[in-house]
Amino acid sequence: MSHLHSPTLIISDNGKTQSVLMHKLKLLAVSGPLQGQEFIITKDLFTIGSALTNDLVLKDGTVSRSHCEIRVMPEGYVIRDVGSTNGTFVQGLRVTEAFLNHGTEVTLGKTMFVFCPLQETVEYMLSQKEAFGRLIGKSLSMRRVFHIAETYSPTDVTVLIEGETGTGKEVLAEEIHRHSKRKDKPFVVVDCATLARELIAGELFGHTKGAFTGAIGDREGAFECADGGTVFLDEIGNLNVDLQPQLLRAIEKKEIKRIGSNKVRKLDVRIISATNRNLRNELNVEKFREDLYFRLSVAHIDLPPLRKRKEDIPLLTREFLREFAGERAPDSVADFDKTMEAFKNHDWPGNVRELRNLVEFACHSGRRPLELSAFLYLGRSRPPDAEGRAESATDQPFKVAKNNLIRRFEAGFLKQLLKKENGNISRAARRAGIERAYLQRLVHKHGLK
Repeated sequence: MSHLHSPTLIISDNGKTQSVLMHKLKLLAVSGPLQGQEFIITKDLFTIGSALTNDLVLKDGTVSRSHCEIRVMPEGYVIRDVGSTNGTFVQGLRVTEAFLNHGTEVTLGKTMFVFCPLQETVEYMLSQKEAFGRLIGKSLSMRRVFHIAETYSPTDVTVLIEGETGTGKEVLAEEIHRHSKRKDKPFVVVDCATLARELIAGELFGHTKGAFTGAIGDREGAFECADGGTVFLDEIGNLNVDLQPQLLRAIEKKEIKRIGSNKVRKLDVRIISATNRNLRNELNVEKFREDLYFRLSVAHIDLPPLRKRKEDIPLLTREFLREFAGERAPDSVADFDKTMEAFKNHDWPGNVRELRNLVEFACHSGRRPLELSAFLYLGRSRPPDAEGRAESATDQPFKVAKNNLIRRFEAGFLKQLLKKENGNISRAARRAGIERAYLQRLVHKHGLK
């Protein structure tokens, strides 16, 4: 990621910061077909591309339908390429993501823009709270998430949550439901990543007896089960293109038809969806329908990865310690401040889920005081008798002893993990904060089922 530090932030000082004042952004076209034109941005998410649905439409054959987006973040304005064919260039360099500074040059296709902050400001609202249900965080980025969640939870608008694996998308979706007027009605989860293609339609809309081989009776789908409540479509980016028109119709008309039936059933459900992909990338390769994307993302929440909110790590660690070992558990950690420094130097590829798993395994190790940083370096866990094994292994070469320890750790960890998730690889991978394919390789390596 290319960083160009932005001077556009003004923090309001009113005790507890409730908002950030951002200078409004102007994009001035200095060359190309739009030369001389200005475009003022006041939205949290401003899209640019050749499709007519974008906020800024560039009629240019070298610009992708969804080319890039400009996001307002607590740190400033960020431009992000969304899988364009010919790239987004900042200061002449092709970037995936970059902060925009005064005078920054951005080239998209045949057009060059210059970033110009204006004197006029726009208010970027934050929550006064450091938690939204089970989600916690004092960072500006998380308090922005909490503000959006607090604003839209009482409504019935569809919500799209984007974020990496392990950032807490399902937890946020459930908390939005719990803070809504539908809280006493069902919250039904459909994992679009784990269902076979031929089963998803039945899972969503239900089926009648004999509708297909194996349909031995009538069955309600997720929409009927959630009537009056909320349907959470997890990993919506995995939904097959062929089923997307049916989902769009169900959302727009608030009605469904079971597979094998012509009877229309009127329903009252709210849709919250989540994905670890950037769906705007999927629009360019036509793996996701544009009309469905905009219907799902009436409210959009981008959950930041843990590496971008490291000031929240101590808060999260204390919360997980209390959850697994009681209120006084944080006092049992050896040199908590030093441990937090080690944690902040870690990139946390598995995000909050990885941190939670580490703390859980550490708390169940039985060793006190807790040396959490040691569990970080070992992976996520240390076998209860690791110290004794290390002493008995000193007659072996270091590399051999280390590999044996890692092998034992992996096998023990995988057995516990698969037992907790009843052998379900997809759920186990999400719990562990690792990729499904990598977990499958580890399972095969250790001969597990």
